[in-house]
Amino acid sequence: MNHWGLFKPAARLEFAEATAWYEKQRPGLGKEFVLEFERALQRAQSDPARFRKVLGQARMIRLRRFSKYCMYFAVEGGAFSILAVFHSSRNPAQLWPRLG
Repeated sequence: MNHWGLFKPAARLEFAEATAWYEKQRPGLGKEFVLEFERALQRAQSDPARFRKVLGQARMIRLRRFSKYCMYFAVEGGAFSILAVFHSSRNPAQLWPRLG
């Protein structure tokens, strides 16, 4: 994955942790998670306005296959940033301060 520059530090960590967790569950599943994330990233970058705003400029896209995960992103000044890679079972209070 060559999109590391798009990630905020906390989002990069969340992505790496999720990938490692899936890989531990079944060899190759982590790679499948990465591929699904990349598909979501392509959809978000190609038409960011199609995804709903959740707070401020932050928008959300749900991963299709790994539907418990959402990518939160923003486009400001033409720059695309991944703000969070967040599992729906986590406490949203941990997420909201990073989006506003």
